[in-house]
Amino acid sequence: MKMTPRESTIGSILNIKNKQYEIPRFQREYSWEKKHYKEFLEDMISNVNVNDDNLETTQYFMGTMLFVGDKDKPTKDPVYVVDGQQRLTTVTILFSVIAHLFKKLGQQALSDSMFQYIMTKNNDGEDMRVLKTVSSYPYFSFYIQSMDKADVDEPESEEEINIKTTYEFFEKNLQEDNLRTLFQKKTGKDCDGISYIDLLKGIRDQVLSATVIEILTEEKKVANTLFEILNAKGKGLSNVDMIKNKVFEELDSIEPADFALDKWNKIHDHLEDCDEGIGFATFLRHYFSSKYKSVTKANLYDKFKKEIKRSEYNKFIKDLEYNAVLYRKIVSPKRQDYNNKKEYYWFVQSLDVFNKIFNIVNIRIPLLALLDAKERRVINMKTFKDIVLYVENFHFAYTSILSKGTNRVDKHYSSFAIKLRNSQNQHDSEKAVSDLKNNLEPHYPSYIDFKTKFTALTYSKKENPSNMKTKYALNKLMCLFEKKELFDDNGSVEHILPETEGLSLNIGNLILLERDINVKANNETYVLKKPIYEESNYKWVKEFIDNHDNWDENAVTTRAEELAEIYYKEILGRAM
Repeated sequence: MKMTPRESTIGSILNIKNKQYEIPRFQREYSWEKKHYKEFLEDMISNVNVNDDNLETTQYFMGTMLFVGDKDKPTKDPVYVVDGQQRLTTVTILFSVIAHLFKKLGQQALSDSMFQYIMTKNNDGEDMRVLKTVSSYPYFSFYIQSMDKADVDEPESEEEINIKTTYEFFEKNLQEDNLRTLFQKKTGKDCDGISYIDLLKGIRDQVLSATVIEILTEEKKVANTLFEILNAKGKGLSNVDMIKNKVFEELDSIEPADFALDKWNKIHDHLEDCDEGIGFATFLRHYFSSKYKSVTKANLYDKFKKEIKRSEYNKFIKDLEYNAVLYRKIVSPKRQDYNNKKEYYWFVQSLDVFNKIFNIVNIRIPLLALLDAKERRVINMKTFKDIVLYVENFHFAYTSILSKGTNRVDKHYSSFAIKLRNSQNQHDSEKAVSDLKNNLEPHYPSYIDFKTKFTALTYSKKENPSNMKTKYALNKLMCLFEKKELFDDNGSVEHILPETEGLSLNIGNLILLERDINVKANNETYVLKKPIYEESNYKWVKEFIDNHDNWDENAVTTRAEELAEIYYKEILGRAM
């Protein structure tokens, strides 16, 4: 078993050079509850010694952390976090709070120094997040790993809500009055002679000096074996573990000994085929909400016992495997899944939009039922396409533009999925689709609300939360003008006024150009760009230059409003 254990500190682990820690999607989501991060903060404070109005760190053992990769090789390959995810995520959240507090206190140097453990630079001088998360991207990146929290959407998933709740807990308890009270309670010392800034620095230093046993291996199988060994004792059973035990206990008595295990392993294999892998618990929650009852992480096992009879376990695990195949098609869509038939290209594109642009997780609940209905041939392509595109448009307006969470519509998705699963013919499925639309309609934004947010969309070379949704909107507008349904992979965002701050970043100043023409246009003025634009084959670009002899900031504002109206009426199909 090839591995390298060594004693390290949180500070040295986070001070990684030209590398990035990555939490694979198959790892369980960030799930620390208040009792966990409260105990973590109190432990840090309790271990700080207060001597004559000075703070001194003491040794604190934070456990073992397990990584796959090689930190020392000069490659851009990430170092994967196998064990230590919850602690590293919590430390990152805590450091984000402290960095923001330093900034509010006018201590910019301290803030920058603190933030280097969250955001570093690679050898090319480009910004790089020390810890990359997949399951909570982009929320974690823009809410925790950014000094600017403007334009951050509301938390969408349980994991994102946990992240925000943890941040708010630290933010509240690190306010000066609360922090002084906490120090006195946990250290038993009066800290009135110690400045607020020094108290924050004391927590920072205690965390950075915390000791860990760092285990590195380049072999994933070795890491998985070590993970099981490290977590074998004292680990409470999860809902998935309890369901697995219940099913195995029954099936092992009536089926061949390896039947249940074989099925369970095949389900794991399908989920691991997803990009970055998918957690079994997430899949199981979505499957159950799509087929039986809407469930949460907390009540999954109780609902399982209530809904699934012991005599149905055989059928249950077979159906679970079948749905794992569908789930992989949703999370990691490929044209090959549909034999490269062009009639499904739009669907693969929509799935990519849900996963990578909207980052909506619970949409998988109705999508599972829709794919099942398609497999059973109880829904025709017209109805199938109609509802998928309707939901895509809905979430652009509701989730991406208005930043509304899906918690208000989750119940509708579960209800729709269960109805569709029970459909026996196309008439039943059409009724289920109609009911879902009727339930979503009251949540659709008005034109005024839509226009206000849409006209504020921006796009810049610097990564920001608005970029993905703005590029998506431009692609949809391009498809409208070009009378196509697929995005052009060669389309790149062009700033008509040269890219600077302010209105030049606004959607009214943006258009899609072929990449080579975009490069050629560079940062010239519109007068010089116009002849270059004429080389474009895009109808949208030709129409634009025919209608605009000149271009200024007033024109940007006017065009942003025009695009909002076009989008709302012609793409979303809404009445003004």
